[in-house]
Amino acid sequence: MTAFARAETDIWVWEVRSVNHRFLDLSFNLPSAAQVLEPDLRAHAKDVLNRGRIEASLSCASTSSETKPSINAQTLRSLLVNARFVQNVMAEFQDSEDASNELRDQLDVIDVMRWPGVIDEQIDVSPDMHKEICRSFAQALVMLVDSRNVEGDSLCRLFQSRLASIKEILEKLESLAGSQVEFVREKLDQRLKKLGANVEPNRLAQEVALLAQRADVQEEIDRLRVHISEFESCLDRHEPQGRRLGFLVQEMARESNTLAAKLAPPNAVNLTVDLKVLVDQMREQVQNVE
Repeated sequence: MTAFARAETDIWVWEVRSVNHRFLDLSFNLPSAAQVLEPDLRAHAKDVLNRGRIEASLSCASTSSETKPSINAQTLRSLLVNARFVQNVMAEFQDSEDASNELRDQLDVIDVMRWPGVIDEQIDVSPDMHKEICRSFAQALVMLVDSRNVEGDSLCRLFQSRLASIKEILEKLESLAGSQVEFVREKLDQRLKKLGANVEPNRLAQEVALLAQRADVQEEIDRLRVHISEFESCLDRHEPQGRRLGFLVQEMARESNTLAAKLAPPNAVNLTVDLKVLVDQMREQVQNVE
């Protein structure tokens, strides 16, 4: 499910984002001083969450007095070496001996300090601060779960509405299934008349009975109702049900396809199309459920 949470302390700011994913995929962006905490943070997230791609970012509040800016000399040297290389290449293409000097004059100290990675915001992370980071991360996860629960409630209402519509369609299909035999008989009579074939009434009755048996859809309707009942039961549970709901929707789609293949009356065909649309909509949304 999609969600966002932000938790702040006097020094640290957690931003946690969640998007849809079949499995639990955790990604942390931590300052170097706090990277030692990633295993503990990852373990806690796995205890709280079950599905989704989670991006957790920890940054230092800009007003914190604990921040000690410093120059990253290694990064600065690397950037300047690359800049000199670019100067030399440009000088070759411009065929000018003064190109390198001109570009060197364009380099300003303030601009160089703005280059990414030149200034490090170093923080001395004490054991107490480690606890604060973990505690604020736990708070961010609680806020994230609350936000996901809001979306979950909306999805629950959507599923209930779709299931109610599917139940109505099944009742109509069940009533139309009784006309399946007569429809098959009429179609068979029309084909025989078109071909000019003369078939004994007993033989015709046997063929109609055989075709009607193959076209019986009561079993598929009963199974769909069982899946719907189980789906509704899952919606009332508090533990994660995403995978089970995904399996149920897959089975509902299978039964819907069988119904569409068996039912022949035009009214029934239109209803099976509506049924497949509703099930497909549920299959798309169920991927967002934890």
